[in-house]
Amino acid sequence: MPVPLTHLSEAIFVAMVNQKRDAFLGVAGLAGVDADFFAAAECVAFRETSLRPYGGRAFDGASRVDAIVSIAPRLATAFELKLGMTRLSKSRIDSEWLSDCKPSHADRRWSGNMMAILDRRFRGPAPEEVLTATVEKVGEFALTRAWFVVARRPTLKLWRAMKPAFSEYVRFLAFEDVVDAFGGKAAFNTLVREMLNIDFYETWIGKSEDAG
Repeated sequence: MPVPLTHLSEAIFVAMVNQKRDAFLGVAGLAGVDADFFAAAECVAFRETSLRPYGGRAFDGASRVDAIVSIAPRLATAFELKLGMTRLSKSRIDSEWLSDCKPSHADRRWSGNMMAILDRRFRGPAPEEVLTATVEKVGEFALTRAWFVVARRPTLKLWRAMKPAFSEYVRFLAFEDVVDAFGGKAAFNTLVREMLNIDFYETWIGKSEDAG
């Protein structure tokens, strides 16, 4: 059975951005990019990044930004990937994913979906500080107010007809457009094959046997 795209989407997206940066900039239209930094940095895209406490409250440990793309030193834009083909209706997004974040755990944490977090939807006055992502062994990145939702073309077409209640700060990007900018079918297939070219036995089983 083939591995579903949604299981690898963050890793694939980040790899495409890092490998074909200029092509990605052309299709995404990112604003405020430091061109010299973007060309010279070892990596500009990172996946599944955690968030620093915000307004005196921490986020749940499971709250991770799907991907961030650094556009200048210590400054990045967040990307949320929604590449499934179902359960992406306006009603579900508005009622579940864009519902206001609210304090929890005796006022020590924020509870809410990542889309609501990135859209700065917090119950009561929003904290007057910058939302910050942390990349392990790299450092912290302030997140721009604008952020992206990456979805499939049919989903974006659906949203044009019945747009969810995203704020003015949300940008939309078709995953297929990113793939086309990367080089299309052949380049995409080569990338994914290289990513999956691992010794599955040694990775999943062998190391545990050695530890025993």
